[in-house]
Amino acid sequence: MASESLNLDPKETALIVVDMQNDFCHPQGFYARNSDRMMSIGLDPDLVSARIGSMKTLLEAARRAGLFIVHTQIIRDPDSFNKVELLHRIVPRTHRSYMDAPGDPPLVPNSWGADTHDELAPLPGEYVLAKRAYSSFYQTDLEMVLRRRGIRTVIVTGTVTYACVLHTAFDANVRDFDVIMASDGVGSWAPDLQEPTLQIVDLILGAVAPTSELVEMLAVAGAPDAK
Repeated sequence: MASESLNLDPKETALIVVDMQNDFCHPQGFYARNSDRMMSIGLDPDLVSARIGSMKTLLEAARRAGLFIVHTQIIRDPDSFNKVELLHRIVPRTHRSYMDAPGDPPLVPNSWGADTHDELAPLPGEYVLAKRAYSSFYQTDLEMVLRRRGIRTVIVTGTVTYACVLHTAFDANVRDFDVIMASDGVGSWAPDLQEPTLQIVDLILGAVAPTSELVEMLAVAGAPDAK
């Protein structure tokens, strides 16, 4: 996507930082601690933490341009984490790989693991959204919050590319928001699924662009003579 192909209005654009929580992307987080279990089915949690630099660059550019910033945090019920069969008769392979892992379960409300990584920590005034499903829109007030601010376009960054990020992009699209995904600003545990997921977004949901291009677009959008 060429930067000149889309003019962003900062007042109508939001950045959604999806689930960049310690349990997902910190070396001491739940998934890094259980990387051997995840690697056994071809998933590498380190691939998410490797994207933090690009995400931080995009977040800082969005702040400079005056975008509305949303940080989502998925939370889990600690009592049902190892009893997922209470919710689903078919337990996904990823979840099976780390069920009964030692230590505390991940993403417990009000825990360090559920907090956003320090490198991407919300600033005062930025919107922090708790959710319980992959999509940032499902049974949350995100759509209402965006509509009230006149948001028409969402830039999506965060993790995991083929799960919460993709679900959020789909649900934004069906709610008639324009969707842009940062190609190097989303992290995937499964390396083979990163590019196919980006292709899905590009083909049917919106646009895909590298962080460097998005930063340029935001710099133009946030310039005094552009307002």
